[in-house]
Amino acid sequence: MTLELKKLADYKDIMERCIRCSMCKWIPQVQIKSWKYAQVCPSIDEYNFHAYSGGGRMIIALSLLTERIGYSEELLNIVYRCTACGACAVSCKYLNDLEPLEVIEALRKKIVEDGEGPLPAHKKYMKLTEEVHNPYGEEPSKRLDWLPSDIKVSKNSKLAYFVGCTTSYRRKEIAIATARIFNKAGVEFQLLGEDEFCCGSPILRAGGEAQVLDLIKRNIKAFKERGIETIVTSCAGCYSTLKADYPRYVKHDFKILHTSELLEQLLKEGKLKLKKEVPLTVTYHDPCHLGRCSEPYKEWHGEIMEPIPLVRFPVPPLPLRQGTYGCYYPPRNVLKAIPGLKLVEMERIKEYAYCCGAGGGVKAAFPDFALKTAGRRLEEAIDTGADTLVSCCPFCATNLQDAIKANNAPIKFYDLTELVLKAMED
Repeated sequence: MTLELKKLADYKDIMERCIRCSMCKWIPQVQIKSWKYAQVCPSIDEYNFHAYSGGGRMIIALSLLTERIGYSEELLNIVYRCTACGACAVSCKYLNDLEPLEVIEALRKKIVEDGEGPLPAHKKYMKLTEEVHNPYGEEPSKRLDWLPSDIKVSKNSKLAYFVGCTTSYRRKEIAIATARIFNKAGVEFQLLGEDEFCCGSPILRAGGEAQVLDLIKRNIKAFKERGIETIVTSCAGCYSTLKADYPRYVKHDFKILHTSELLEQLLKEGKLKLKKEVPLTVTYHDPCHLGRCSEPYKEWHGEIMEPIPLVRFPVPPLPLRQGTYGCYYPPRNVLKAIPGLKLVEMERIKEYAYCCGAGGGVKAAFPDFALKTAGRRLEEAIDTGADTLVSCCPFCATNLQDAIKANNAPIKFYDLTELVLKAMED
């Protein structure tokens, strides 16, 4: 059975090998800088019971698989009160070689396959995506309503700007800034418009694997028909889904870039000129799906050895997906190239970054939990002394700005592209 077709039962060994050490709740010890920001799991921060941790959900998954427990409303709430940020998996690998995030996602797939889930909020946006190709229920004909009349688009370019549903319909300022930067830097790009369907990330995180597979096949076909070779996206969710998840289902040879990666490349080539001072002290929030979750999966073909009872290890060793190769440096390098801007870092960054709280279907089903998580991240950002919080994801942008308003927080928010455009303008 290939990696991409694994079911929950295929992770039985991983679930049985969990030693209940609680490493999944914390930043790896060598990375901890203070007690205040030592935890890494938003769900544990909010609900404070082991069941809400990566290891706790593996216990639930094993109990459900072996029929020691059955479905209940409480079980579904615990399983879906998880932002699927992947931090538990990174921390776990400092002591073990387990994959709690994969188990959680496989558990959600089983819940959907068994007809017991997902939750009503997830079912709603899954249905909307099937009907109008985006989770917001917006008309496909309005997908390019954000596009200013003076922006030049090349229909025959081999590079496509995959705007994404959230950027197209909810965070239009990111799309506008991105397109203007491309025009100013001489980057030719095409837009798919009504042919741009949801990448499938929200559905995949909720457990809707069958629906996602249909979207993947459809989107890859659309890219090929348009002669696209490189896909650039503003959205961290689109980025990780296209780069890391798509190849698990359908192999493709498209080059996937986040806008920050292309901007860094343009800076190196001298095509992106940042001359205007932007006098801000900023701190950067690593989106989970731009960082640790964008690291590609590697297939493993081996077996689990048990030389003595209860002692098991994989042969050959499992390729560990530790988030090391996520997109961390391009956005930072671009920020450092902006005149007058000072970058200060939070304690939890890169593969150890704390989630904004919006992912995994949490923003839709548990908005209060999402908002409180964003509030915790804001506190960490403010503690750096920064006056501005910057990120590279429309989901993070929405949830963090909601938290700024709700908490009347003394900090501003910008997407990276907005600051780059400020530094380019006359």
